[in-house]
Amino acid sequence: MKLFGTSGIRMKNLDPEIAYKVGFALSKKVNNVVIGRDTRTTGKLIESALIAGLLNGGSEVVTIGMVPTPVLGFSAREYDAGVMITASHNPPEYNGIKIFNNDGTAYRPSQEEEIENIVFSNGFKRASWDCVGDVWEDKRALKKYMDFILKNVNIETKFNVVVDCCNASGSLVSPYLFTDVGCHVISVNAHVDGRFIGRMPEPNEKNLKNTMAMIKGLNNKDGNYIGIAHDGDADRMIAIDEKGRMTDFDKLLAAFSRYIVEKTGKKIIITTVDASMVIDEYLEDLNVKVIRTKVGDVAVSEAMQKYNALFGGEPSGTWIHGDIHLTPDGILSGLRILEMMEFYGKKLYEIMDEIPSYINLREKVSCEDEKKKKVMEYVIEKGESLFKTTPETVDGARFNVEGGWVLIRPSGTEPYVRVRVEAKDNKTAKELLEKGIKLVNEGLKLGSVQYEYW
Repeated sequence: MKLFGTSGIRMKNLDPEIAYKVGFALSKKVNNVVIGRDTRTTGKLIESALIAGLLNGGSEVVTIGMVPTPVLGFSAREYDAGVMITASHNPPEYNGIKIFNNDGTAYRPSQEEEIENIVFSNGFKRASWDCVGDVWEDKRALKKYMDFILKNVNIETKFNVVVDCCNASGSLVSPYLFTDVGCHVISVNAHVDGRFIGRMPEPNEKNLKNTMAMIKGLNNKDGNYIGIAHDGDADRMIAIDEKGRMTDFDKLLAAFSRYIVEKTGKKIIITTVDASMVIDEYLEDLNVKVIRTKVGDVAVSEAMQKYNALFGGEPSGTWIHGDIHLTPDGILSGLRILEMMEFYGKKLYEIMDEIPSYINLREKVSCEDEKKKKVMEYVIEKGESLFKTTPETVDGARFNVEGGWVLIRPSGTEPYVRVRVEAKDNKTAKELLEKGIKLVNEGLKLGSVQYEYW
């Protein structure tokens, strides 16, 4: 598709004309829509264009203002659809549009394709003057979400928590909910600013170094502080342990998966093809079925519904708690980290240090969108002989080898092909990464040569 990627539409300097056309196209599918936006400086501009398209097509619109994505997903249950204006973890010059069903799940690729087909058909038929939609505001959306979450979490321990909201919409919810469950909260980067002046919205080690140092310093004096950090729309979460270390995404996913299984007895965990083999190994003694899907919360939520799973998560920190709602929720995920710590009666670093660490390497190779298909055809065809194994092609190509694996997949949101490897030793990991990058670069040099798939 030309507009939609792995997680809705995301573009640098998103053109409001696109938002108008998406709104108009969506009006042909639904009668009423709820709209939220994050803190980005272009949020109101894109929201206004989207609303104009929806009203011009005859749909009714409810706005809930600046909110995290989980609030929008939760609110969508009262309407035919929801639209979140956000570019998530991307830099401030980006913005995006993500559409949700009224069960809280994001639009599936087939639904996005329907919208895109309408956009590019240019066959728009305006509603007559007496059928133009109306717009009004719901000022209680944040409170309704917060009340719902508080009813569905149970934390007795008085934890000390540093909450880093990256100046984004999580600032309006996360520090307050952690306080409401009884935590002593220190909030960082918690005033809204669409320029993300405190740190960039990607919750990685580079961007969180100051927060990590703060937690380490606090624990030299008072001890027992952990950190919860969000991305630009708070659908993701990453934790920082009591030693000031950013927890490994895969190990945190493995630890929480085990907690869910031991607490509920439900032995199905959904994750993605880029998740670590440590998840399977850490859950092996519990006879858990780990099901891998394509990358993206849409695929995870679909699999959760298909297999009646309570929990599904990506190693990016995008987790879905199916017993609560089906929208990725970084705020709820942070609260449930506390539930896990209370369940085991352990500090976060103690839980994490029980899980083995493997070598994970990542690289991305620049690749124009129109070349991705041909590159991946080459990777699948030639990779089988290179790695001496038949690849899993759920999403890209994952080659499982002795002591590790390599995943090569095109980004759905950026002009890259991503190469990720995991191994139990550094030598094997480096060798796998070099082979993967070389394979992608060979595919990029194909030019106009045609290759048969398989």
